[in-house]
Amino acid sequence: MSFRISCIAAAVAVALAGFASDAAAAVIFQDDFTRSEHIARDVGNGWSELEKSSNDVSVLSNKLLLRDVLEGDGPDAAASSMVIDATGYENISVEFRWRAQSQNGIADDLFLSWALDPAPAMDDLNAWTHVFQENGSGSSFHVTNVGISGAENALFNIMLWTISNTKDQGYQIDYVTVTGDEIPPVPLPAGLPLLAGGLAAFGLLRRKRKQA
Repeated sequence: MSFRISCIAAAVAVALAGFASDAAAAVIFQDDFTRSEHIARDVGNGWSELEKSSNDVSVLSNKLLLRDVLEGDGPDAAASSMVIDATGYENISVEFRWRAQSQNGIADDLFLSWALDPAPAMDDLNAWTHVFQENGSGSSFHVTNVGISGAENALFNIMLWTISNTKDQGYQIDYVTVTGDEIPPVPLPAGLPLLAGGLAAFGLLRRKRKQA
């Protein structure tokens, strides 16, 4: 009996080997904010902007600048991406580099939020899911990688934004990259011959045992 069970297990394992495949990580969206010329008041590349004051959001020196000039609640400066198509992908994550605009003093809070498409209004913060909040100062860039649970196999937007704790503060953003694992298709027709071969081998062994 144990020999028969071992043969069945081997046949099933051979069949399942045909169904399984490794998911490959892929870049879904990427922006290093390299532009042909300085762009004031316009992020470009499909991004949307929300500004409380003139020139709060811009791309200069190949970096996204989010600058606060007013103290208070709500996003003073925000940039929302174009629609990111994660259809066919899972395990979505966003990686970006950031540092405070001012090298000294208390920095504003920097947020990363996301929402399924169609994107809500950028100042409707209750409609966005907030996955990152941090503040910091210094000259070095920080590297942050955040998982986006719920955006699998869907269309969604990301938004980077600030709330002012101190007047005339803000952040520089560099290299925003969205990655995901490809959802592997189930190769059912390719696995059927393996299953049939395993069952045939089991039947042959069974007949030999009866003849013995």
